[in-house]
Amino acid sequence: MYNKTSCGERLKMLRKKKKKTQEMVSRETGISTDTIRKLEQGRRAPSVGVVDLLADYYGVTADYIISGINRQNPEVNEMMSGIPKEKRAKVQKIVDEIKELII
Repeated sequence: MYNKTSCGERLKMLRKKKKKTQEMVSRETGISTDTIRKLEQGRRAPSVGVVDLLADYYGVTADYIISGINRQNPEVNEMMSGIPKEKRAKVQKIVDEIKELII
């Protein structure tokens, strides 16, 4: 189920992981800084176009931005399905960090 707050937290985490400021993301994507700020704060839901732009920019799927589930990796999805929903974002962050170390 979609949750604006969780989506915002994922967007903020992706931005920080890429070591970018909101202003940098704004300049590089054409999305206003105000929109990025509201999305990250969970005060606004992204449009389909914005999700598509940010997914491409951060190198993730639209599914991941919206739901926190990376549908491109069935093994990870299977493991994640047994984790309580409120803990999935933290687990996904750990999995992403491990993938960075081994890739």
